[in-house]
Amino acid sequence: MSTTAENTAELARLALPLMSKLGVPMTPRNYAVWYEYVAGSNAALKDEIDRRLAEEGPFTEAANDALFQQYVAECDVATFQRIRAEMRQLLREVGSSLLNAGQDAERLGSQLDGTVTQIEHSKSLDEIRVLLRAAIDDARAMRESTSALKSHFDAKTREIQTLQQELDRARKRALTDTLTGLANREALYGALDSAIQDAEAHDTVLCLLLVDIDHFKRVNDTHGHLVGDRVIRFVASTLKRLIKGKDTAARFGGEEFAVVLPDTPASGAMALAENIRRAIADARLVRSDTREPLSQITVSVGVGSYRRGEEANALFDRTDQALYAAKSGGRNRVINENAAGEAIEIAAG
Repeated sequence: MSTTAENTAELARLALPLMSKLGVPMTPRNYAVWYEYVAGSNAALKDEIDRRLAEEGPFTEAANDALFQQYVAECDVATFQRIRAEMRQLLREVGSSLLNAGQDAERLGSQLDGTVTQIEHSKSLDEIRVLLRAAIDDARAMRESTSALKSHFDAKTREIQTLQQELDRARKRALTDTLTGLANREALYGALDSAIQDAEAHDTVLCLLLVDIDHFKRVNDTHGHLVGDRVIRFVASTLKRLIKGKDTAARFGGEEFAVVLPDTPASGAMALAENIRRAIADARLVRSDTREPLSQITVSVGVGSYRRGEEANALFDRTDQALYAAKSGGRNRVINENAAGEAIEIAAG
């Protein structure tokens, strides 16, 4: 949708009544969340809100803030603004120090020129001795000023490095799913684009897995959202444990995960997907509060292989079709993109 004034006004007319109906406070951050939701341009945000609406979950202040942090903000706004202000102040101080140093050096140069002129016109050794002593004193003062300037610059450099590290940590948090510690949707797309560039540059293979928890709504309905969150974290920890090296595991939806597998052929991707499926299906989970056993948790997995020259969306779509085939074919199974059409046909039959 184009961002004309007419479209913007129409989206506002959709977002504001919806916020009012759900009791969402009219703050700028909340408005940014719900504006993107009605615009439909942020698929991950839309999926998450649709899931919450279907489950009739309340949109509390904490829930809205979590939506903003995970799906809208590049990084924590307050952190970003504070770091930006501190960087600006540091640069002002460094610039002021450089200006003062330049003025001191210019003044010393003028003084030395004057001393040279006076020496040329002096009539006694005593006069020359006095003039040289004054020049030495000026040079010593400049050296001390330069030494102080160096210490000042060293201190400011350390402060800038500290701020840079803090900014890097904030950026890392912005690319991390808060519930699982995996990469989030934005980080997933970045990893996939980078892997595609490497595959093109070095003529290597690349695969993608899409993993979906089977009947996850049933888990939430039966045991509640806290248990549902623990199941999501369990699946995430299984992915972390089984991937290696340059592989990237991400959570890009409520119960949906992806794994980017650089330098991995289809056979290797299928083997890993089956290991993931089996590890999750074989686990026996219990509630931590009542020790009540949960019903078996299973996942469906779609496997796709990169084709040279294609865009990331094409690989993602084919892998998603394989995942759909796995779910349509009975769930708790792994389907390769090449077998997806056949699997769907068998399920339909």
